[in-house]
Amino acid sequence: MKIRVFIATASLVASGGLVAFAGSAQAALYTVCVGDGGAVTVNGDLVVPAGESCTLTGTKVKGSVTVQAGADLVAAGATFNGAVNVGQDGYLDLTDTSVKGALTTQAAFGAHLQNSSVKTGITATEGFVYAVDSTLGGTVRATSGELYVSGSSLGGALTGDRNLYTDVYDSTVKGALTVSGNSLGGVLCASEVEGKAVYKNNSDTLQLGGDGLLGSCAGATYFGGDVAVTDNTATVVLDNAIVRGGLTATGNTPALRVGPLARVRGAITGETTTGASAARSAKAAPQDRGSDLAEKAAQRAEEARADAHAAGDSGL
Repeated sequence: MKIRVFIATASLVASGGLVAFAGSAQAALYTVCVGDGGAVTVNGDLVVPAGESCTLTGTKVKGSVTVQAGADLVAAGATFNGAVNVGQDGYLDLTDTSVKGALTTQAAFGAHLQNSSVKTGITATEGFVYAVDSTLGGTVRATSGELYVSGSSLGGALTGDRNLYTDVYDSTVKGALTVSGNSLGGVLCASEVEGKAVYKNNSDTLQLGGDGLLGSCAGATYFGGDVAVTDNTATVVLDNAIVRGGLTATGNTPALRVGPLARVRGAITGETTTGASAARSAKAAPQDRGSDLAEKAAQRAEEARADAHAAGDSGL
């Protein structure tokens, strides 16, 4: 069983009950979930208490959802009409689930979305965001963590700021893409970015389409606007990609390498080199990052399900 952070909260009572706490105007009510919950409707807000686990199957929550410190929420086929907030070392695992509000994580263990949707955007500070075959509306911003998106559609901008890495596979970003200060760089593979793409101040390796130092990438990448690759100490390769706008490549050490399958329709500003992409290094292939996240998510979800099952029926 995992070690968790526990926070004493005087207002929480037994699982499944309605909890009231005093406010300046009137008492607020929310439902506590500890254990397994089924296909019911929760009319107000739902809270998973600190250090506890809750599973939901086919559940509808009309209010907001809060996963407190060290808690776990594993949901399948659920609908959340409000916002979802995940606290320190908390974990969120959604499959075939719809979130109509915003998703916010703060120093969480992570959030895994599979075949799910978030309508109003994602803001994550620390921890990981691992989205697969999902629809993400609004702005998606991850800071100081890990960001991996695969097979997904993003309705707004995507920003990976000071992460370990920002990897995007087989996805569409309808807004701008900004990757800045990532210590292990990032991958953009077989994807489409409709807005401006900016890669700046990154280290290690940046693989923008095509084969590169991180591994192979099947399928072309399309940039609908300008691309700016600036002030990176990463090894940067742009290949098997179409850039409809211009390419700015300044302040990079080493210079950006433009592979033979890259096509830039606009002007190229700055220093670039040309030729075949560099041979792969001994570093892990990009799909290993996704595999690592999948393994971490699966282990935490398994522990959460076991804890929830041991707690019994949530009484929702």
